[in-house]
Amino acid sequence: MDNLNVNIINGYRTQKMAENIYAIDEFGIDLMYLVLGQDKAMLVDTGAGIGKLKNVVEVFTEKPVFVVNTHGHMDHAMGNYEFPECYMNEKDLFLISPEYVTDERWKDFCEKTVREPYYDGPDLKNANLRLPQKLKPVEGGNKFDLGGYQYEVLETPGHTPGSIVLLDSENRILIAGDSIVSTPILIFNDYSTTVEEYHKGLLKLLERENEFDLILPGHFLRPIGKTYLYDLIKCAEKILDGTVESEIVDFSHMSSEKAIKGMYGNASIVYNEKHIFNT
Repeated sequence: MDNLNVNIINGYRTQKMAENIYAIDEFGIDLMYLVLGQDKAMLVDTGAGIGKLKNVVEVFTEKPVFVVNTHGHMDHAMGNYEFPECYMNEKDLFLISPEYVTDERWKDFCEKTVREPYYDGPDLKNANLRLPQKLKPVEGGNKFDLGGYQYEVLETPGHTPGSIVLLDSENRILIAGDSIVSTPILIFNDYSTTVEEYHKGLLKLLERENEFDLILPGHFLRPIGKTYLYDLIKCAEKILDGTVESEIVDFSHMSSEKAIKGMYGNASIVYNEKHIFNT
């Protein structure tokens, strides 16, 4: 985020992104977005759940708040337990199931998080594992009406099977989660799909490009312009046809498979040979 208009609330950095949208930075881990409507508010993602997010939300609104998760990763959905009404694409529910989010995996996530150079939050040595409550399903084409603002769900599988983005075409804003971020898009793990499927989702977004100008990412700093979407599409195309500029990168902390970073323009995608084409 830019330093202008940044406020610190209970350790969370907050910044106004649009007339009715506030970004909430969870100790450098991720970005969430609180969207205020006339009747209710929508919280896009809830982070890792290691702070008191609800207290931050209540600073901005007294209206009813519901959650929409862009995907099911621990750094985006573990704070759901603070909110009674939460939505997620059913294809990602396995990512926050007790079978997947074990005590061992949670401990490993916490240990890796505190070692990251960007992390500026509390000690997670004894952080509690609190799985989200029962979630309501959401899929492409669904719409959320907040009163004066309406968001449409678009499916963008790749980073995870159930990744989604949220489009406010009237105000020309796309909330993208991890489907479009200025850091590398990660499509190389057991919970990812393929570059081919990700590319198809990006092309569907491209069909709607005249409906948004501002892209709000799920990580790191500031909004993204549409030219980044064009670079991502070209990067994926070059991975698929074998002409991408690439290098081997070390992602051994996230996968035992060799990771490759493909690059085009300002965009990059981290993938491996198993996650290029659909089978």
